[in-house]
Amino acid sequence: MTDFTPSASCPRPRTDENMTLVKSRTISGRAASLRAGLTLFAALALAACADEEKPLNTFEPEGPRAEMIDDLMRPIWWIAGVIGVLVVGGGIVLAIRNRVKPEDYDPEDLPEQVHGNPTLEWGWTAAPAVLLAGISVFTVLAIWDLEEANDPGGYLDGEGELDVMVIGQQWWWEYRYDIDGDGFFEDVDGDGFPNSTDEWDPDDAEWPLEIALDDDDISVANELVIPAGQQIDLTITSRDVIHSFWIPRLNGKRDAVPGRLHSWNFTAEEPGEYTGWCTEYCGLSHARMRMNTIALPPDEFDEWIANQATTADIPAAGSEAAAGRELFQQQCASCHIVWEEGIGQDPLYTGERNEGDADRQGRDFEAPLTAKAAPNLTHFATRSVMAGAIYSTYVGLDANDNDLNEGQENAQYLDDYLDLPSFIDESDDELDELRWNRAQLKRWIKNAPSQKDMAPDDLRGMPAFPGLSDDDLDHLIAYLATLD
Repeated sequence: MTDFTPSASCPRPRTDENMTLVKSRTISGRAASLRAGLTLFAALALAACADEEKPLNTFEPEGPRAEMIDDLMRPIWWIAGVIGVLVVGGGIVLAIRNRVKPEDYDPEDLPEQVHGNPTLEWGWTAAPAVLLAGISVFTVLAIWDLEEANDPGGYLDGEGELDVMVIGQQWWWEYRYDIDGDGFFEDVDGDGFPNSTDEWDPDDAEWPLEIALDDDDISVANELVIPAGQQIDLTITSRDVIHSFWIPRLNGKRDAVPGRLHSWNFTAEEPGEYTGWCTEYCGLSHARMRMNTIALPPDEFDEWIANQATTADIPAAGSEAAAGRELFQQQCASCHIVWEEGIGQDPLYTGERNEGDADRQGRDFEAPLTAKAAPNLTHFATRSVMAGAIYSTYVGLDANDNDLNEGQENAQYLDDYLDLPSFIDESDDELDELRWNRAQLKRWIKNAPSQKDMAPDDLRGMPAFPGLSDDDLDHLIAYLATLD
């Protein structure tokens, strides 16, 4: 006799054993779904438990623009929540009411259908349309208000509204302040400006930023300083790839796109520190491309602006700082700029090589990409953060440098200076409870790629300098301490 094996065309009969297996699988599937749902709910609940002091908490707006977004967002969230509950809840109710046991399943036994019911179909088509139309009115009005800029004229001699250009880099932020009211761009093509207010010319804006930017503007890195209580108009762009500028407690996000200028603005109502993050994936160190905004009382901001507009002091000959300045010019000046009296603000782009060449407008078009695309260090010692705002420039007096060094990837470069002496800038009373973060400064200068993912061989980020000795690093840090 030949064995008979059931095939797909010959279904197995239902048995108690088979039905038990089906029920078991059904129960297991429901239990797994329940566990997944509870896990998701717990994760969402924990994610919503951000302390109000968290720096990226969008539910704690501290500026009129952020408050406007919050006022618009909260009722929409409630509306969306109610709709979500109705939709999901209705689906659950229908699933429960129409559930059947596996052994009773009949593909011909369907629930009552409502397809073709005009009242229902018009209702669930018209209701969302009316709701979205109402929401869109308030959304469009909010967008118009968010885009409202200051009156033309700019900030001049401590008066007027401040305009700042925000430039995304891989992976840090540059801020340029138009302090003389003549716009951000120079007349590089020689066709004049479009009107008597000397606002920027769109034709000039199409030139490479390294050439078109006005060198009379103040240039800082990583830390945006603004006056509290005043609207700041921002012009946002990028030198390399798309970034996104976001200070959540002051306003929403605005992309920084190469070759395009996007306007944005915000106001910090009270003095304080406001943290942000790049929110557009931009490469290796996207997750470590932070931004720091400091809002100062107006009188302190005026003092800050006046100081930033000055050139750097040249250290006394024979001093440790002078030795550091010489090292800086040898090792760092091909990328970084320190403006000094007597050499002008733009030493990399002016000079005898271009004199008499009208087409070049006195500028060196062949300068390397990294030139002027690295942080301007003229007043480095006045900044509270460095390296894309991921490290503090100053630390408390009791900070343990050995703990800071522990576990670093470049530990092989730190053998000679694991035990660092405390350093206090006794000339500044405001820093009498802080000191230089010497350990991190040394790590950064010695081997920056180990501290932050970069691609220096492709001109994206700072290279390592393994040849610098401990004395060289001390000299460089002494020089950086004079850049205040």
